[in-house]
Amino acid sequence: MKNLTVQDNTETHIPVFRFDPVKHRYYLDNKQLTGVTTILGVLSKPFLIPWASRMAVEYIQKNTAKNSEGEYLGVTDKVLEKARNAHAQIRDKAADTGTLAHSWIEDYIKGKNPERKEELAIITDNFLKWVEEKKPKFLASEKIVHSKKNWYAGTLDFVAEINGKVYLGDVKTGSGIYQEMFWQTSGYQLALEEIEPEWKIDGHIIVNPTKKGELNVETNFFYKENVKGFLA
Repeated sequence: MKNLTVQDNTETHIPVFRFDPVKHRYYLDNKQLTGVTTILGVLSKPFLIPWASRMAVEYIQKNTAKNSEGEYLGVTDKVLEKARNAHAQIRDKAADTGTLAHSWIEDYIKGKNPERKEELAIITDNFLKWVEEKKPKFLASEKIVHSKKNWYAGTLDFVAEINGKVYLGDVKTGSGIYQEMFWQTSGYQLALEEIEPEWKIDGHIIVNPTKKGELNVETNFFYKENVKGFLA
């Protein structure tokens, strides 16, 4: 009796990744992945509570009449109602400005030569100042990465070579640079290593041209430690 060889015709399944730009959601085989910023959103931000209180008080002060001695005459119900949401209005306006500035910077990195916009110049001019001083060679921009192993995805701002080192970078337009920003870039690198292991990243960099006209830049070379923070 002849030995029969049974052939396995089952094809190896290759997961299909896609990004929905309208919903800004990531999918692997039509199952939604968790975003990097969503993961970091679980972090407590206690400094926002006193900030929100201060925004409410400042709104009341700006919208309440005073007598000749500088004393407030009384707060109306309308002013109080507006004060309750003052922080949200300020936050949303700042977010809109940051989003527009971020889009401008993305276009610049991609070589689209965007027109200078006066309303964004306080942010974009400082970003250009950093470019002029450090002369980064941009290797990637708005690169989408994902991890099947840890089931998340995200979009990194840029990868650039500066003075012979390759940095994975993020542009922030908020009030400063915080530790979780390097956890975020570490999350991007971990996913990048999974899907395109040929990339060699030396360090991370946060470029922070603020809405107040400041320019903060920090580099970090503690990837192994930071990625533990992200995964936690």
